[in-house]
Amino acid sequence: MSKRVKKHRLKRPLNTYVAQISITTLVITCLTSCILVCGGILFFYQGAFTGEVVLLSCIIVCSLTMIIGGFLIAFGTRHLTAPIIEVSNAAKEIAQGNFQVEIPREEKSNPSYEYVDEIDELADHFNRMAKELNRMDYMRKEFMSNVSHEVKTPAAAITGFTEILIDGGLTEEEEKEYLALVNEESIRLSSLCENMLRMSRLDNQVIVGIKDYIRIDEQLRKAAILLSDKWQGKQIDFEVKLEENRIMTNQDLLLEVWINLIDNAIKYSNEGGSISISEYRRENRIIVEIADEGIGMKKEKIPKIFDQFYQCEESHKKKGNGLGLSIVKRIVHMLSGEISCESEYGKGTRMTVSLPDEEHSF
Repeated sequence: MSKRVKKHRLKRPLNTYVAQISITTLVITCLTSCILVCGGILFFYQGAFTGEVVLLSCIIVCSLTMIIGGFLIAFGTRHLTAPIIEVSNAAKEIAQGNFQVEIPREEKSNPSYEYVDEIDELADHFNRMAKELNRMDYMRKEFMSNVSHEVKTPAAAITGFTEILIDGGLTEEEEKEYLALVNEESIRLSSLCENMLRMSRLDNQVIVGIKDYIRIDEQLRKAAILLSDKWQGKQIDFEVKLEENRIMTNQDLLLEVWINLIDNAIKYSNEGGSISISEYRRENRIIVEIADEGIGMKKEKIPKIFDQFYQCEESHKKKGNGLGLSIVKRIVHMLSGEISCESEYGKGTRMTVSLPDEEHSF
């Protein structure tokens, strides 16, 4: 077996580099000055060595040392100041709103260290920051574009329907129909605003109060009961396989996860379809699977379903705003869990939530 090489953080710390430059400069300048002075005395001075001659020689040696050393230090520090100037220029670009800037780094020839020096480490962290800011800027623009589109659609519909109602000349049945459409679009707009506020709160929430010791099976049954009007209207059957597993978690946030997932399963199920809910323990985790036999999704769309405002063609057939699964994923991650999706177009979707049990259980 090959011996594992210990990886160091820095190849050469800056204090070591500056010390090497200083010592090298002093040695080179002193030797050069001594050689020049001694050579000059040897070839050009024919008189006796007196105290004045020795003092003059020392003054000349010191003067040459300072002059030559100054040039060498100025040349050597260019290597130190050049990357600092690059970082400063890049920071100026960031301040002006250009997040696509990147500081070039020295290629590593030895894998036993992470960075050449502290400036190289700073450049790496700066590049990561710039990429993250660029990603956040893109997400912000995309978010504003999506919000604008999602808000504009129901707002335009409400405006159009109310203008028709104001103009009058409609039968009582037509008025009721348009009022029902206005009400439907108002509810959609209200739901969008509510989900946006909820997503904003979750994004800014760092600490989650995990203080509820609950039974997962009871909470899943409660979520299904709360949605009974929806699944009874579509005559959906439930296949339930639940174990009596307890977990320490945040009750309200977790209930919101089950309501969202079961609501989606109902929404995309066919009339008279079936939804299965299973919950069991696997090692130190609680696994919950919610599967439907509805319209499903194409494989290439599955990785995007947790993105904010993402709606595939299948979801556009139903009412939604593309924030539900984003909220679910955020909550699951806040509870130190994981969520995944399996789906096949025309056959249904299975959502799997895995929650830690060992850390928070009694």
